[in-house]
Amino acid sequence: MYTLYYKAGACSLAVHVLLRELDLAFELEPSKDASGDISPKLARIHPRGSVPVLQDSGFVLKEGGAILSWLCDEYDSPLLPRAGESRATALQWLMFANATLHPAYGQVFMIDAQAIDQSSKNALLNVISAKIQRLWDEVETQLEQGDYICGEAMSVADILLSVIANWAPMMPIEISYGPRCKAMFKRVSARPAYQAALEAESIEYQAAA
Repeated sequence: MYTLYYKAGACSLAVHVLLRELDLAFELEPSKDASGDISPKLARIHPRGSVPVLQDSGFVLKEGGAILSWLCDEYDSPLLPRAGESRATALQWLMFANATLHPAYGQVFMIDAQAIDQSSKNALLNVISAKIQRLWDEVETQLEQGDYICGEAMSVADILLSVIANWAPMMPIEISYGPRCKAMFKRVSARPAYQAALEAESIEYQAAA
């Protein structure tokens, strides 16, 4: 029985969806307690308190990209090809989502929380906004090759991209998605596993609209 430490709608949602795609037994454990602090359970295994964290007895795995890759490999999921160029391409786009796109959103949240004058804040946010838009435009161009980021078969990268896309309503900046991106988000988020995860976390999916 796995335990997934999560924050509703955060990047941990991608792991939640994958656990359901793989039909694995798991329980959800909130990363924060009622006061908003790191939960004591999570603090014991991960003092930084960031999510996702996947625990199975004494085995603890951190970092979303590592968890998603490991689960696909451990359970031989076609969501991450086993070898060759198709695997390399899927890993490339998974890392794009995890290590390029996600941190850019983190910069926005960090800047927005700073106690600086609004003019300076807006200038910084505009720079990061343009960067994020270019990244989504890159995804839109890639989707000319097929329904999903790696072509005609869905990969775990599509799951994570779809999760990140749904952060738009929380952003202090406007990000637009092209028609191919929205179509991909709709396909991925409509899957039963994704819908079940959204319901469990009380999240409304809006990026495909």
